[in-house]
Amino acid sequence: MAGTDQPLVVADAGPIIHLDELGVLELLGPSWTILIAPEVWREVVRHRPALRIGDVAGVAIVQSPAVTAPRLTVLADLLALDAGERAALSIMEERAADLFLTDDAAARMAAESLGFAVHGSIGLIIRSIRTGTRRPQQVIRILREIPQKSTLHISPSLLSHVIAEVEEQETA
Repeated sequence: MAGTDQPLVVADAGPIIHLDELGVLELLGPSWTILIAPEVWREVVRHRPALRIGDVAGVAIVQSPAVTAPRLTVLADLLALDAGERAALSIMEERAADLFLTDDAAARMAAESLGFAVHGSIGLIIRSIRTGTRRPQQVIRILREIPQKSTLHISPSLLSHVIAEVEEQETA
């Protein structure tokens, strides 16, 4: 399925949780097939109990492989990844998916070490400008709401930098 017109994406809990908190869950690629492990979905509903699987377009819950690649096991142990992150990365590897969605720094590091493309919530929000889903001013508003509306951990200086980049892009 990977590499077709409909990208195959594997998601960790963070982007689903954070985009839902911000009220922009639809920014998950509407034309994507999004695979999530049961462990990931349990984490999502622990933080967002009102969220239903049907609220996330294109999502399918799939079991992670019974056997994990040794290099993934080593990285997961070294970076102390939780069960959901391990399961998501196992699915990513097994399905040769196109994109991994995570907001966890250690999971991102593991995914990039394995050669996977990675986006987090911030990247998905900014991507919405490129896809024409949101105008730059709308994206700036969403980014400014992160500290009040979301549990996404981002330093104030980094968030300010990202907002400045979008503002600069808007005036260019």
